[in-house]
Amino acid sequence: MALVVDPAQGHGGRWVPRRGPSTLADAGYCGQSFNQGLVRFHDSTTGPNYRQLVFEAFPEVRGIDRKADVLAFDWHGCQYLTAKVKGESDLMVLKADLGVGAVDVWATGPEFAAVLNLDEVGEVFNGEAYDQWRAAAGRPEGQLPFTDCVEFTMPLYLGGEETLENLQLIDLEVSWTIGAQLRAQTRGLPEGTAIKFDFGE
Repeated sequence: MALVVDPAQGHGGRWVPRRGPSTLADAGYCGQSFNQGLVRFHDSTTGPNYRQLVFEAFPEVRGIDRKADVLAFDWHGCQYLTAKVKGESDLMVLKADLGVGAVDVWATGPEFAAVLNLDEVGEVFNGEAYDQWRAAAGRPEGQLPFTDCVEFTMPLYLGGEETLENLQLIDLEVSWTIGAQLRAQTRGLPEGTAIKFDFGE
């Protein structure tokens, strides 16, 4: 299914990542949600906040491009960033994924734009798993709020399994704040090391 705009959106204004381009902002994508929250685009409220959260969770992004910046996010809470990557002539899109604990070069900027126009865009953003979770959660037609995501309760990189039982609805900012702390605690540790997480007061 192609992208279909949702009725409820973000509340901020126009947002152009530091690495641009302004094409999606010019087309009115800022603060928009599509396909019941399958994919959403940052606005002037969420953009600066998640730029900081992504750099905290994945400091290695600075080694790729210190001016990398957030553009969009999907139902899993994965953040998509625009960046200049050494050796690449095109602007690239990075995918920062708390579930697998990694940031990777995902596509070129033109490829990302082309994906948004595909009838099969749901397949690209794992829409089948999203639909399965919504059905299991008793909300098969429900729209995901702009401020929420569906994360792995136990991240895959800490031994969690890619199952419906390991998914939970959570505030997106909480997910990224906790996710950054988990990555900081586990960065560089040998596999199987026990960790202690402090939620604070």
